[in-house]
Amino acid sequence: MKKFIVLFVAVMAMFATTAKAQSSLLATLNHEGTISTFYGSNALIQAHAAAADGDVITLSSGTFQSVNIKKAVTLRGAGMVLDAATQTEPTVLANEFTIDIPDETTQRLTVEGIYTNQTVNINKLKNAMFLKDRFREIYFSGSSYGKDLTFIHCRITEGYNGNSDSNNSAVFQNCLVRNMGGRNYIFTNCLFLAETNSSNSHCANSEYRNCIILNSSSINTTSTYYNNLYCKSYANVNFNVTNNTNVEVAKDNEAIKNLFGYSDDNEYKLTEAAKALIKGTDGTEVGIYGGNLPYDPTPTNPQISKFNVAAKTTADGKLSVDIEVKSAE
Repeated sequence: MKKFIVLFVAVMAMFATTAKAQSSLLATLNHEGTISTFYGSNALIQAHAAAADGDVITLSSGTFQSVNIKKAVTLRGAGMVLDAATQTEPTVLANEFTIDIPDETTQRLTVEGIYTNQTVNINKLKNAMFLKDRFREIYFSGSSYGKDLTFIHCRITEGYNGNSDSNNSAVFQNCLVRNMGGRNYIFTNCLFLAETNSSNSHCANSEYRNCIILNSSSINTTSTYYNNLYCKSYANVNFNVTNNTNVEVAKDNEAIKNLFGYSDDNEYKLTEAAKALIKGTDGTEVGIYGGNLPYDPTPTNPQISKFNVAAKTTADGKLSVDIEVKSAE
């Protein structure tokens, strides 16, 4: 159930007319209870420049110019998909960007409800959380690292190119992921994407639980596997593990046909035939709709769903702003 909060704000304007205020793109910055607003495609850049660690930046729907994130803020978008019920469009970051948070920072970076079809480069990052985001690629250079990262209900459509540095570690919960690289991961109720003619390699020192692994090329002997549904890329691929709780299915089986390939519009729901093949360790279905956090792309935090700004100020220098904020209950 969603709740709508409508705010009508009269604010002092510095000019008789304000071109920025008429834009359909809006970012708000909450700094210690004081709200600032920024308009236009550069609104995120401006909000980040004015922010401090621990602040909250909220973005409306629409396409924003990206910013290199160097502060441990909470960044909230309107979502990574079109919400058909409310006709709320996603928040899109248009350009490649880098995340580089100093190690001494005590605040946590949180990113929720963002869509980007660009590469996100990570230099240094610890204890960050990504919720209900859609990324094309997350890339780590040879000396970079991401430690104790959490991804929940995310889509990583092209690759998570982690390196073998022991500082890297992450938890993936009910996520769609492709081309995983690196080590020290925990995957729970994830779907490992693949085309019908490509393979999925496996990460070292990791745990795979209640996942669907399409076109597995082989297991990693340093990792553990529990109640996964998998298919092999080739008949001679070895998927022997120390327990017998995993179930193999032929990759041409009609039960999993709809899981191959990637589309933003595909919900990747299991057929009843696929559900019958195996249950997770908790008795629910394997894949992204199982477990205690079934996949749902709708952001949990309030989002700016609509705002209207008067074309000009009143005679006494005030500008009328009508903002609608949507929150989930």
